[in-house]
Amino acid sequence: MVENEYSKVKVNNEIDFCSVTDTNVKTTLEKAFMKARVSYFLRWEKPGFFSKIFGGTKPSIVFCINSAQIDTAEEVLKDLGDLEADIKMIRMKSNNMIGF
Repeated sequence: MVENEYSKVKVNNEIDFCSVTDTNVKTTLEKAFMKARVSYFLRWEKPGFFSKIFGGTKPSIVFCINSAQIDTAEEVLKDLGDLEADIKMIRMKSNNMIGF
């Protein structure tokens, strides 16, 4: 089997853009991203052991987007100004390493 030039290339250009805990906010944000054609995927983070002890039992839903679409995603959030208090901004390089 012949390998081509791209078979060993790893692409990791996603960033953790924001997180929410309310499923209604998640749905609204998903619809807004789809309407604006922002490519995203969701990562569900379960609360840790100490979070459960101290009352933080809701899972966090992280929206990961392509780094080339940050400006568009920020415009979408500006249009959803009333939900801004329910959205926690992250804007960090995603640590989702997908190997080939």
